[in-house]
Amino acid sequence: MSTFEAQLLQWQSFFNDALSLHIERHYSDTDPVTAAIRYALLAGGKRVRPALCLMTAKALGGDPKRAVPAALAIEFVHTYSLVHDDLPCMDDDDLRRGKPTTHKVYGEAQALLAGDALLTDAFGLVAALPQSSTAAMVKELANAAGGKGMVLGQSLDLYWTARPGASRSDLDRIHELKTGRLLGCAAALGALAIEAPMATVDRLRRFGEGLGLAFQITDDLLDEASTTGKSAGKDKESGKLTYLAMMPATLARGAAAAVSEAAMSELSGIVTTGSELQQFAHWLLGRSS
Repeated sequence: MSTFEAQLLQWQSFFNDALSLHIERHYSDTDPVTAAIRYALLAGGKRVRPALCLMTAKALGGDPKRAVPAALAIEFVHTYSLVHDDLPCMDDDDLRRGKPTTHKVYGEAQALLAGDALLTDAFGLVAALPQSSTAAMVKELANAAGGKGMVLGQSLDLYWTARPGASRSDLDRIHELKTGRLLGCAAALGALAIEAPMATVDRLRRFGEGLGLAFQITDDLLDEASTTGKSAGKDKESGKLTYLAMMPATLARGAAAAVSEAAMSELSGIVTTGSELQQFAHWLLGRSS
């Protein structure tokens, strides 16, 4: 295990403690939708997006505890998107993070409602913050998650599934919206949580968005393996538009490296060389699961 991986585990633990406390306080009821929410939130995962949010706040010299509500909100939006993406009307997946998907355990209706609740509650978390940047944080989250962001990315992903004629720019756009926007939002919210200047927020958003695209290219490379917690090869079998469907694995790895390098250039002058954010980018590119 590298030094950074050990640091990442600490961030994951820090976030998971905050998440467990929030669940205990707000999702302790036994009704079906609350049970489905708990199941989805506690299904595991690397907590990449909340870790990036917390790391960003610290990298800018702030107290990461100030970014905890934003980190929770980011994970809520991400989890909602996974619950909905797994539904039969979307990607129709049986496994997520190595476990049965939420709709397989609680049924489609309760899974749909759990996702709706998580998305709504995410905005409640950010809107309750008592700082001057709260409105900007709400807007940031809406831009990333809404009809010009992650939702549009999912729509385009569905449109191009098993449909010929897509270009590399079509594929990039899907994942810039579907994955990049939320990672960009995570970094931006971490900066806004400590009330960083907007010029810094904009650059960190671009950093996160670039990482999101590199993350997705790497994810496509891992789809052929059985280490992702998803159904191995599912994307290929369903005719999804992927980087491996468009180029050899060697070129895909090169594309991920180029995108990641461009993203890291946004950090110049903002954080010190060798910072956790740069280490995070290198880890994201080199991950094996």
